[in-house]
Amino acid sequence: MLRILFTLLLNVSFIGLLSAQGSRDHISGGFGWGMIYAENAGIYKFMEFKMEPAFTVAYSKEISDKFDIKASVGGQVLNSGEFRPLNNPIIIKWGDNGQAYYFKGMSYFLDVMPVLYLNPNTSGVGEPVNFYVGLGLGAMYSERAQRVMREGVLENGIYIQGFVERSNQSTAVGYVPVKFGMVSNFEYEWDIGLELSAMFLMSSEIDGNNMQNKLIYPDVMGNFQFFIRRYINR
Repeated sequence: MLRILFTLLLNVSFIGLLSAQGSRDHISGGFGWGMIYAENAGIYKFMEFKMEPAFTVAYSKEISDKFDIKASVGGQVLNSGEFRPLNNPIIIKWGDNGQAYYFKGMSYFLDVMPVLYLNPNTSGVGEPVNFYVGLGLGAMYSERAQRVMREGVLENGIYIQGFVERSNQSTAVGYVPVKFGMVSNFEYEWDIGLELSAMFLMSSEIDGNNMQNKLIYPDVMGNFQFFIRRYINR
């Protein structure tokens, strides 16, 4: 009888160990490059825009075979670049309405989302690469130095008068994050991957300019990051 109980306990422990080893619970850190789609941040039809560093730290909890809950915090450098000269009429128009033509700063974000694995591992079968998508809600805080052209005057296309007003501004805004990622499946404690993110901001203020000069009204931030993942219960 004691031998049977001992065998049962050993089997249960072994099954529990296998289950723990298969858990997707993990922490991760990523670094990459990002851009911003905003009124004054580039000339997109000519693919002129700045790419700046971005980073993220995340925690993910497995809740079913296909779904995780993921919380992320991170930051991204903001830089509009200076793709338009001061004699561009749109800079004068923006200035007449108190809108910035240039900005540079830093954004910090926090979001939570459910993540769907498109090809999750099944019992006895491990995919070489797992793909996932996520959609959630987040909040962002940004600080920037911006420039506004005041009392600008052009004569025959030549800038002849005006002054640049410089100021430091901050913005807090909600956003809807969308993520797509791929991650290796080494079946050990560490994995590596690539994640693409788009953050659809709930306003058009992060660049100091809300005069629509693009196809869609809200500003959008995007980035790609390479990351390393460390599993917790393997």
